[in-house]
This record gives sequence, structure tokens and C-alpha cells, in this order.
Amino acid sequence: MLQITSPATGELIQELIKDGANSVEQKFAAAVAAQKQWSQSPLENRMSVMRRFCDALTDHANELASTLTSETGKPINQSLGEIQATVPRIKYFIENCQKYYEGQVAFHDSNIEESLSWDPLGVIVNISAWNYPYFVGTNVFVPALLLGNAVMYKPSEYASLTGVKIREHLLNSGLDEDLFPLCIGDGKVGSLLLEKPVDGVFFTGSVATGRAIHKSAGGKLLPMGFELGGKDPCYVTDAIDVAAVAAAVADGAFYNCGQSCCAVERVYVHESVYEDFVEAFIATVKDFVVGDPFAERTYIGPLTLPHQCQMLQAQVEDAVNKGANLVLGGEPRSDLGKQFFAPTVLTEVNHSMTMMKEESFGPIIGIQKVSSDEEAVNLMNDTDYGLAASVFSQDLSRGKQILKQIDAGTCYLNCCDRVSPHVPWSGRKNSGLGSTLGDLGFQAFLKPKAWHIRGA
Repeated sequence: MLQITSPATGELIQELIKDGANSVEQKFAAAVAAQKQWSQSPLENRMSVMRRFCDALTDHANELASTLTSETGKPINQSLGEIQATVPRIKYFIENCQKYYEGQVAFHDSNIEESLSWDPLGVIVNISAWNYPYFVGTNVFVPALLLGNAVMYKPSEYASLTGVKIREHLLNSGLDEDLFPLCIGDGKVGSLLLEKPVDGVFFTGSVATGRAIHKSAGGKLLPMGFELGGKDPCYVTDAIDVAAVAAAVADGAFYNCGQSCCAVERVYVHESVYEDFVEAFIATVKDFVVGDPFAERTYIGPLTLPHQCQMLQAQVEDAVNKGANLVLGGEPRSDLGKQFFAPTVLTEVNHSMTMMKEESFGPIIGIQKVSSDEEAVNLMNDTDYGLAASVFSQDLSRGKQILKQIDAGTCYLNCCDRVSPHVPWSGRKNSGLGSTLGDLGFQAFLKPKAWHIRGA
């Protein structure tokens, strides 16, 4: 049995039956059969299912948010916000999938027509994440299903109840149960899925697990997508509104307890505004309410993973031992529970410290002073990751020029920590391979077919 416990209280919420080799085999066989029929069904039927799914998310948003908060510790208003923001993202997929169903003419003259059509991959595996299960999950399974695939969905063991709810509402919306089999369990179940002759693998999670999946499935020459997190930098230039930017960057660093793939994880500030920025940043963070994730005013709840507090404390201790100034926080909030960590800010940091090089995924941030744009660019690129990067500057030309030099899949100018369905979401270096969202996010779940047609 898989035990689901509350990260806020440690109490057992529910037990779920884990999948094993037999159940995975049965679900896979059923998915193969169902996908063949689904791929031949009218596109409008698939779109109707997803429209009803949108309605279900809207109608049951409060209940779904409560489930998400109970098992991950995400503050209730942030859980509700994720679910509500998922609906327009799904509507984007619905409204933009038509062109991949119809195909397109690439070239024609009096002798020949050359065109492009698309076929679904088939049965894909989606090993999803716990930090944003609605965002991360729907980025994969909604376009995949719309385009005629079946999806073997393994939610994170830390968000399995949410996975159950997602499947329940998809089925209630008219989706055949065999098109979206739920596979419950930890990494062992993921390994069982990879043993099947599936047609694609899409994973969101740690670099170590992503590499293991790539090694296991790579020899099969499958289409694969990996979103593996990051160590996203933010550079605050001297051309800013200090108070407004400090508030924006603090939100980008601490929202969802810092457990966002595109959270700001390290901040570089031009020396001319450094002191004022740090003062405004600290004032913002001090106002963050830490506590019961079901309380309306709570901004920072518990960490989702049981071991995360120890890792964060080790990063703080390493930084302090190497000369960092601990301005705020720095230790677990054991008065609230085992998985709470105080919002933490360190200054006088540098790249000899693990917190400026290795992913934190928690409510801690280091702020480093820089003397020039050139120094900031060098530090921002000094990472094994390449998911996102942000720059704040009232001089847009300057900001764009800085970001052009950053090796990251997403660049933010005067904003941070956001994702849009209109443009690709992709990582470089250790942040992953492939893309979701945008046009590339449809093509990830399709096989192109080229046509050369000469008249009889």
C-alpha cells in the first residue's frame, strides 16, 4: 500500500493500492487497444471531452484544491489558483490542436504536391510531478489525448490523490477508462512502465531520475521529454523601481515555498541599488505568513518532501561557514511541524557555496552584489542548469541584450516565475530535453508524415 500523509501534520490521510507488474501489463494492453479506436475518432469528440473536463475543474475547484493542499502542503489559495489557471491552458490546447489534425500543404506546382500530416505517437508514459500536478500534468496528457494518444499516467507518490481526482473527472467527462490508466506507486512502478513497449516517455522531476529514465528507455529510440528543474538566476539592474522589483523577486523566490521549477533561486543585484534592494526584499519576506496551509492568510506552508528541511539547512550552514551573512531564517520551524522551514535570506554569498550552485527547491535565497552587467551575465551562466532566467530593468534594450547572452530556455524581462501555453517550455543543459506548450508542445506527441503526390 502507498501511504499518503500530510506534510503539515504527519497524519495518515489515505492508503492506495500500489500497481505491480501484472496490473501494469493489463493496463498497457488495454491502452494499446483503446488508443487505436481513439485515434480514429472525430477530433470534435476529443475536444468535447476536454471541454467537459474544464467545466469539471471549475465546478469542483474548491474540493480539488483541498485534496492538493492536504497531500502536498501547498497553501490553499495557491492550490486553488493553480487549478483555476489550468482551465485557460486547456482551452488553449483545445483551440489550437485543429491544424495538427488537418495537416498542411508545404509545396505544390503543376506536377506534384508535397504535404505534411501527423500521426499520434500511440501509448505514452507520463511520469508527473507533485509541485504543480495540474500544470505539469495537463501540459502532457491534454494535448496528447487531444491528438489521439493514450496516456499511462503515473502521478508522483506525493500527489497521488490528486492523480486519482484528475482521472475521475476525465472519465466523468467521457474519456474511456483505458485511455488514461492511473499507475500508483513510487519509482519501481515507473520502472515497470518503462519495460513496456510504449511509444513515448515524458517525465518531470529530478536530474538523477531523469538520467536514469533516459538510460533505461534511450536504447529504444523513443520520443522523450524531460523537465528537470533549474537554478534560475535573476539580475536586478540599477534601472529599477526598488520596492516594486524587490516584491516581485521575493514572490518569484518564495511562492509555493520555493518549490517551483522556475522559481528564482539566486539573485544578483547591481551595487548601486544593492543596499536598498536588500532592505526592501527583507521587508517583503518578513510579511510572508508561514503556517497552516489551509489558513487563508498563509503564504508559505510545509515542504512537501520529508527530507528537504535537512538539505536546506545543510546549504545554509555551508554558506555561513564560507562567509555568507544570514539575514533572515536559516532553520526549520519545528514549532509548526517537521516539514516547515523558515523563509531564509542570505547576503554576501558567492559561487563557492552550494546554495548558489545546486538546486534548493525551498524557501531560501542568496543575494549577491555585482558591479556590472558583464559580471552578472557570467554569474548567471555559471550553472549546470538552463531552465529560466530573469532581468529587471527599465531600459528594455539593455535587458534584452543581457538576456540574449543567457543560456536558458525561457527568459523573463521585468517579470519572473511564470509559464504561458503560447510559447514553448523547455530546458537546456541539466534542465532537460524537449518542449511542452506552444506549437512544439503539440508536435512532441506526434509523428510527422511527409506526402509526395503526383497526379495520375
